[in-house]
Amino acid sequence: MHAVFDALEHHAKARPDAIAFQDDKTSVTWSELVDRVVNLSAKLADAPMTIGIALAGGVDYVIADLAITLTGRRQVPLPFFFSKEQNAHILFDAKIGAVIAYDAAMFAALPQLDVIDPIAIDIADIPLPKYKGGAERVIYTSGSSGKPKGVVIGDRQLNASLAALAPIVGATSDDRHLSVLPLPQLLEQICGVFLPILAGAETTFRFEATKALFGAPLGPFIEAFETIKPTTSLLAPVVLGRWVSNLKENGRKAPKGLRFVAVGGASSSPTLINEALSLGIPVCEGYGLSECCAVVAMNRPGESVTGTVGHVLDGLNVVIEDGEITVSGPTVMVGYLNGEAAPERWYTGDLGHFDGDRLVIDGRKDALLVTGSGRNISPEWVEQRVNTDPRISSSALSIRDSDGALVLIIAATVPVEPQDILPYLTDIPEYAQPHEVIIVSRSEPNFLFPVGTPNRLTAKKLVNTRASEILFEASLSERTA
Repeated sequence: MHAVFDALEHHAKARPDAIAFQDDKTSVTWSELVDRVVNLSAKLADAPMTIGIALAGGVDYVIADLAITLTGRRQVPLPFFFSKEQNAHILFDAKIGAVIAYDAAMFAALPQLDVIDPIAIDIADIPLPKYKGGAERVIYTSGSSGKPKGVVIGDRQLNASLAALAPIVGATSDDRHLSVLPLPQLLEQICGVFLPILAGAETTFRFEATKALFGAPLGPFIEAFETIKPTTSLLAPVVLGRWVSNLKENGRKAPKGLRFVAVGGASSSPTLINEALSLGIPVCEGYGLSECCAVVAMNRPGESVTGTVGHVLDGLNVVIEDGEITVSGPTVMVGYLNGEAAPERWYTGDLGHFDGDRLVIDGRKDALLVTGSGRNISPEWVEQRVNTDPRISSSALSIRDSDGALVLIIAATVPVEPQDILPYLTDIPEYAQPHEVIIVSRSEPNFLFPVGTPNRLTAKKLVNTRASEILFEASLSERTA
């Protein structure tokens, strides 16, 4: 992170009046950014060593992140998309002593918690202090149990990730980054805050566009791309699919000027990637996880190969052991908070293989389905096809215990008929085609994690307790044989 603060100081001197970050309500120039970071870091001088960030995003979040980092403290985002119970767990699990938030009333039940307003008072004009190192951030993942686990990321992991991603993104001071993914997610912190600072690029946050990730109307998302005309952005497959469908329906293409759009967080079908490329969205699919500082492999602009997540990042070593992706190198986390240090080689729990020197993701190891006839099916293989439908937020394939039938659960934003999804499934072998379907709303309790991926424990319960509809007319014995 030393390079990030050195770049911040440089831009404040060389381009003091250029816009650095802007959101729906405000903007800051490079010189104003330095002033606000210095002011808030001074305000944190007597604060506890572990500080939470209870801000949805935007300019104030960036300043809070940088100020906490500058003071060498540990920061813990409290994601706006987590439940109250999950964030309460984070507060106690991370032993947070202070939180940066607008409204102290949010934490009235915790009088021992120091609540700090992100708008720091003005102090004497002082230069940006040198970063001394040692800061950490704890990124909580929702996990299958619903209780988040804290992934500890320090200077080593961030420095290695920034060094590897900088030449791939290729950002310059001419770039405009549109931040859509929530800032509590590590990947957006890296690509929406730190890489733009290193390059002197401008970043814009549009919270209404971010809401599209969670099923909100797509209009503000489309408007953001058309008015801001960004050159780079990060997207999740679910919103990419909705955007592609909208462009096709309206006979339009993506705004000109886009040169790099990374997509990840869940698998994307080759059909979706190819359609996005044909519509002028320069999609580069990647793969990663918080435990390895967000990115392990990434397709490069102009070298993207559909169906793969590209080359492994420089400095990392990926080995496939019994079908599982394992990673070693400087981006592997410090460890889980309140747990043991991470091993030298991290077993990701993801299945994959190499196609030449490019990594291909096959699915989650713990999600693998084994049919009564001994067939192995990665549910993601089926789900990613259905998820290309813009009406579908997510889906989960599971096996019913009573008869071994493959049942697909679909979370839809608007009514969907079973026959509507048949075209997405006709190109896969019959043994992997779901026999029945259960259609639920996106708000089905406990079915979707905040990022939109399915909770497979809930899916299994639904398959065994909820009425279903016939999807394919072939007999069940034919499909399970």
